[in-house]
Amino acid sequence: MTWTTWCIIAAVLIIFEVITTSVFFFMCFAVGAVFAAITSYFAGSVPIEVIVFVIGSVLSLYLVRPIFKKATSKSGAVNSNVDALIGEDAVVTEKIIPFKTGFVKVFSEVWRAEADVEIESGDTVKVEKVIGTTLVVKKIHRK
Repeated sequence: MTWTTWCIIAAVLIIFEVITTSVFFFMCFAVGAVFAAITSYFAGSVPIEVIVFVIGSVLSLYLVRPIFKKATSKSGAVNSNVDALIGEDAVVTEKIIPFKTGFVKVFSEVWRAEADVEIESGDTVKVEKVIGTTLVVKKIHRK
């Protein structure tokens, strides 16, 4: 193949990278295509070009892609909406009995709550998860 063919392949792969939500996947193959284009320009042997493409793509996948994935990861994501309540302390406003909901106050909002043990009104609990409009809570044992 000619070096221009490899450049076109690289351009198409870059376009795929831009229009998809992949994280530097098609770009790795584009890097391999650029190396194959350079090889084609100087050597001109199709089997060597294909080998350079494969090696360049694989090396790019294993060496460069993890760096870009880590740089673009959403590890600093912050919970929002009801998920922000998870881990927060709440005060029981109406007694919670197992298999029967009570009510808790988180910040300034009153929520329906359930627990696997009986929890008296006035006790402090921690929100473990949210199921629909009901908070699953666990009693905090203060010393």
